[in-house]
Amino acid sequence: MSAGYKYIEPDALLDGYTESDFHLGGTNAKGYFVTGNFGLFDNVWLTGRWLSADQVYGPRFGIDVLQLDLNASF
Repeated sequence: MSAGYKYIEPDALLDGYTESDFHLGGTNAKGYFVTGNFGLFDNVWLTGRWLSADQVYGPRFGIDVLQLDLNASF
């Protein structure tokens, strides 16, 4: 499990270098993320990720993203 916080001011870096999942890409965002893995069977696991971001400046605008992945190896 991992967790973190991001604070990206407007035009702090080029949009091509930002994470596309956090605040749906771009800058002017602050928020947190939590990631975890859960083993279901041998060689099968579930990965979950929660990203919550709000706009730093301007009108209130928040984006919450939940990602679930089912992974298997052979």
